[in-house]
Amino acid sequence: MIPADAENKDLTVEDIAAIYKVAVTQVHNWTSMEGFPPGRPAGVLGTLLVRNAEAVDAWLEKNFRVYWAQGQDSDNPLGLPEGGDKDLLSLADIGRLEAQVIGREEPVPATTLRGYISKGTMPGPDRTPGDRKEGEPEVTDRKWYRATVYQWLQRPRRARRSSKSSTPSAAPAPAGGAGEEPTVSTANEPKSLGVRQIASKYLVSEATVRNWAKLDGFPAMHPKTKTYNAAAVDRWVREHKKRAWAAAQEQMAQAAPGAAAITPAEGSNASAARPAGAKGRSRRKQRVELDLEGIAKRFDQPLSTVGYWARTEEKREGGKVVRPAFPESLRRERPRTWDQDDVDAWVMAARPHVWASFTGTGPLLPEGNPRDLLDVDDFAMIWAEATNGEPNSRSTMHAYHSRGQIPFADRAPDDGGSPTVFAYHWYRETVYEFIRSRRGKGNFEPR
Repeated sequence: MIPADAENKDLTVEDIAAIYKVAVTQVHNWTSMEGFPPGRPAGVLGTLLVRNAEAVDAWLEKNFRVYWAQGQDSDNPLGLPEGGDKDLLSLADIGRLEAQVIGREEPVPATTLRGYISKGTMPGPDRTPGDRKEGEPEVTDRKWYRATVYQWLQRPRRARRSSKSSTPSAAPAPAGGAGEEPTVSTANEPKSLGVRQIASKYLVSEATVRNWAKLDGFPAMHPKTKTYNAAAVDRWVREHKKRAWAAAQEQMAQAAPGAAAITPAEGSNASAARPAGAKGRSRRKQRVELDLEGIAKRFDQPLSTVGYWARTEEKREGGKVVRPAFPESLRRERPRTWDQDDVDAWVMAARPHVWASFTGTGPLLPEGNPRDLLDVDDFAMIWAEATNGEPNSRSTMHAYHSRGQIPFADRAPDDGGSPTVFAYHWYRETVYEFIRSRRGKGNFEPR
């Protein structure tokens, strides 16, 4: 619900994320779904994309009530049945209520709820058989107070990662000369853009834009205005961040219905970021060949690292490929070259952290509460999964810790915090922030 007296009826992606308590990346995911309110240019410079607040609220209520409820100024936005705080509810009752909250017709199975309890994501029962609480009836099964259940049902929810890519595809190119310089700029767009304006235009976070600015070839910042040349940024994003370019194309098409969005001319390597498993190139598309130096430049990696990639052989465990071999070179004689599409597919599968940096996205990380406590083994395992490598040993992790190469633990034995810990632990958000900050270049300096 948006209050009637709210001053701002138009919301940016960041505003929507703050109101509904989700990540900005999740809002970007929503923007690519059918029926989500289209954005329109706004702001003094006309480079911010905003959406009607009431339309966003109505769309979320229809499609994602659990996240819609997080943005409502109400004690009971989901319309849960009224009752006394001390009413006793069974697992079956909780399953029906959870189904109502998430918009599911069938009750959530008791086995699923028991799994939540064992993982600590759902509170344990308030009453158990034989507990003999004074003034309360005897129970023959585990029961929960209504107040406990409702507090859990209305907890802040973390958005689940979509199983399918929600990256918008580029719109068709208009008729015209193949040599025309493509651009997503509007006629009224300023010649210079700040970090926030670039982030809004290409649907990425401001942190991502700052990371882009550190890469070779990104336009230099004007020292007085702290802005970047808009046309130069367009060219750089089109060449190096294909998905961000495609997303901007889609947004501009939505913001100005009937205006054709322009895609890179054929043969300009625009399809280099095709997803793994995508079908082969069109017959008319010219193959792009890369040598080791070209691969290193493309993914911003040291030449020695790319040389190691080229020697990677396939590894199988139990008949399953756990490490794909690097693509075959196109010729045996030197200088050896590789098909760019084949290299992209390999990097996406075998070096997801490098691919995430290349595309401007983040690594795939397990869902969980940001304040979950992770021990050193959890840290090593999640880090390894994000980089598609083997988990570091405890001794290695402790060495990194002592040398300041990973964040110092948030919790330590006898620190007086709650709950009590008997070894170093990190908050999930600390671990994830560290993993997302790593660009995978191989240099591992103290933080």
